[in-house]
Amino acid sequence: MALFVFLIKGWYKDVMFSPMSYLIGVILFLFLSFHCVLVVGSLKIISMTDEYEQRITSLIDSVYSPTDEVSMSQASDVINTIIDEFPILEYYIGGGEFTGFTASQLPHAMADELRSFMRWYIFRRILWCLGFVVVGAICVIKSLTKNYQGIREQRVQHDRRHVSRRTRR
Repeated sequence: MALFVFLIKGWYKDVMFSPMSYLIGVILFLFLSFHCVLVVGSLKIISMTDEYEQRITSLIDSVYSPTDEVSMSQASDVINTIIDEFPILEYYIGGGEFTGFTASQLPHAMADELRSFMRWYIFRRILWCLGFVVVGAICVIKSLTKNYQGIREQRVQHDRRHVSRRTRR
């Protein structure tokens, strides 16, 4: 929200916000709040990745030998089991393809994939937030342009009258 105000104040130094500006600010606040909640949730998932990796390791160690190569269907079974235990992960690792890994490598590969996906997800959320701020600032600037030009003309006329009065004295 500070960036929003900074962009507008950068465009018009002495701007007076209108009711439309405040409405756009409230809508922007709601959009930004939603995306910030998603970013915080993503950060929480990243912080829990070690726990997920340990759970995957214990699950794989109970079924496979560490040197066994895990096939695509076996990796899918592991993913489905983890998703049953941690349903939120369905949105993030449900589509991952993990082939060519041994049973000892698979948990680390899944955790790395999850971290990588979450970082990209956070980056996209931040880009959306910046996009919303820029669009909101443009909308406010467009709505203030006519009002600002009228105020500026009034100030110029006032200054001219004030100067002409001083020169008459």
